[in-house]
Amino acid sequence: MRVVFMGSGAFGLPTLQRLAQAAGVEIPLIVSQPDRPAGRGKVLTPTPVAAWALAEGRHLIRHDNINDSAGLQAIAQARPDVLVVIAFGQKLSPELLHLAPHGGINLHSSLLPKYRGAAPIHWAILNDDRETGVSVIRVTEIMDGGDVLARVATPIGPEETTGSLHDRLAHLGAPLINQVLEAIRTDTLQPETQNLTQASKAPKLQRTVAWVDFNAPARAVSAKIRGLSPWPGIAVQVCQPDGLVRTQATLLTVRVEAEQGNLGRPGQFIDSGCVACGQGSVRILALQPQGKKALNMENFVNGYGVQAGWSLQSVLTPPVPEKVSV
Repeated sequence: MRVVFMGSGAFGLPTLQRLAQAAGVEIPLIVSQPDRPAGRGKVLTPTPVAAWALAEGRHLIRHDNINDSAGLQAIAQARPDVLVVIAFGQKLSPELLHLAPHGGINLHSSLLPKYRGAAPIHWAILNDDRETGVSVIRVTEIMDGGDVLARVATPIGPEETTGSLHDRLAHLGAPLINQVLEAIRTDTLQPETQNLTQASKAPKLQRTVAWVDFNAPARAVSAKIRGLSPWPGIAVQVCQPDGLVRTQATLLTVRVEAEQGNLGRPGQFIDSGCVACGQGSVRILALQPQGKKALNMENFVNGYGVQAGWSLQSVLTPPVPEKVSV
């Protein structure tokens, strides 16, 4: 099968690499977003997919509107049987989809119809879900609303962050795309229409949500920290018992230590790694001091002398609800 791969983010890389090695699959064209400024120097940097294509000497175009005449012409010249679209960042027009006899298929990082939108992995952890997965769907005009062609579920680990779950789901989905392509080739697909009554949204997150309230129960505190790691990341002040701020750090991952009990003032260290919550406690596993490398908690304690009685305070705080005029 002739596959045009359309992707930008790292989530699509395991699938692209697997397709490149698959027997009976030809990739005449890879499409990605244009290079963007990155890093402190704002150096123009290719997307992860574009960087791989360049390193492998693959035919690549970087286009900011693949639906325009030049984009349509490039797709038509590739003569695809199917479009594989993963973390591409552009909506595909019906005219473009019709250029491939089998249209487009997409790998989405949730068990659709749950969590349609830009941030399904974040929201699965933020909502303290016990399970998530990946779905392969047909690309349609409705965002993440096409028929489900295949799905695989997986449990969410108690220490798993958005970052680590992202990488694991990316690898979980790679063989699923191959299975769907084989089903297309052999005409054995069994599409499943999504149940609209079960659909939920996973909107893009803003930096303003990067706060944590240690007065919440331990499970909620853990879910908030892990769901926002590595981005946007929850920054905290590490304070000595006298209130002096020793340093500022971004929390990377935690686990629930105890779910019940009033174990101390919320935000206060019970020991050198365990922090009391409104109910129960969480254990800090890794964090990154401002301007420095990430550290596990043991090394952080050795470097900064953290012990029982110290505390964490979220740098950002929940927004104050606006007053409603009567």
